[in-house]
Amino acid sequence: MSLFLFPHWSRPVCGLAVLLAAPNGIAREAPSTLTLAAALQRTSDHNPALAAARYDGRAAEALTEQAALRPNPTLEVSLENLAGTGRLRGVDDLEATMQASQTFERGDKRVKRMTAARRDRDVVAGAFAVQHADLLVTTALAYVKALTAQQRRALAAEPLDLARETLAAAEARVRAGDASPAEPARARAALASAQLDYNHAESALTRARISLAAQWGGRPADVPVLPGALRVPDALPAEDAFRTGLRAHPRLELQQAIIASRRSGLELEQAQAAGDVTIGAGLRFLRNGSDAGFVAGVSMPMPFRNKNQGNIRAAREQLTGAEQSVVAVENILHSAFTVAWQDLAAAHAAVQNLRREALPATEEAHAFVRRAYAGGQLPLIDVLDAQRALVAVRRDLLEAESAYALALVQLESLTAPTFPATIAILSSP
Repeated sequence: MSLFLFPHWSRPVCGLAVLLAAPNGIAREAPSTLTLAAALQRTSDHNPALAAARYDGRAAEALTEQAALRPNPTLEVSLENLAGTGRLRGVDDLEATMQASQTFERGDKRVKRMTAARRDRDVVAGAFAVQHADLLVTTALAYVKALTAQQRRALAAEPLDLARETLAAAEARVRAGDASPAEPARARAALASAQLDYNHAESALTRARISLAAQWGGRPADVPVLPGALRVPDALPAEDAFRTGLRAHPRLELQQAIIASRRSGLELEQAQAAGDVTIGAGLRFLRNGSDAGFVAGVSMPMPFRNKNQGNIRAAREQLTGAEQSVVAVENILHSAFTVAWQDLAAAHAAVQNLRREALPATEEAHAFVRRAYAGGQLPLIDVLDAQRALVAVRRDLLEAESAYALALVQLESLTAPTFPATIAILSSP
């Protein structure tokens, strides 16, 4: 079986070496945890769209094989003076000719046809690499969103526990005669709100798992606990270290493959202008086989009107268009990089501000209010306000960390197919 390798940009991502080979089915026994690298591997191995695209690779291999074949010889048998009138009636004057002929291609048509087929195969491989990379990006984004949803649920569990503790404390104070009966009612309302938030977080996590599992055609049950958490580094990574990876983006490699294909197509059309030579030889049998003679012939088209000039001009225009498209692809990639970098920088600044300023101050205020409430110095309403403020800041921090991770995925989708920086911030400490 011939191998159909996709470009090197996407090879390291999940260890795929051959486009034509694809395993069938997913292991039934899911691991206890699922890392980003494992999710990317599942997508590479089992995504239904990639499985379908592999047949395009097989078709391209078949066309490459077909392009190498030479024209078949032709066997011609002709009968003359058969079943006529007068003296030609019957078969007494039958003349039969048997001739074999072979067409010899001129202009190196076969070599250029083979080259064009190989270049077309490279285009199919490049298109597969682009599709593969896009699906990996979608998987990485879905993974980050699922991990964020998992952390949202964990975050929603904290105010739910606090609300239960606050309700118990309020009821104890009422029993001790230190608080109004209205305080347990407020605490129960806060508990109901916290329970509703937790239910919403649970539902969002289920949807996120569905979206992630869909990347490899799986079910939500195929998505176990996602390890680690979103951990934004204290310093931004170097922008230039990312930007250098743009030159190896699969869309640029695909465009270069298209240019090579268009160039080989032009050369093939130019070769088609050269007329092929057909040489034939055989025997002619006269008078029902009583006599025989040798016949031979040579034929070649006369290129007076049709010199394949229309196809040559069309191929030349297609080549020029493909060459011009490189600049357009580069502009799209650089623009996407700039937007993703700006999103990354903005999210990083938000994370640092919340982590260093807002969160410590809010946690300190919350602890002070709880101590004061326990000592009977503040009413329950202040405790509830402090809890809501703390939950809001923690949610803001999680959303900022999620925005950072999503922007990082977008950056690495343009520059680093293995997502090393994203995997690093998702790893457990």
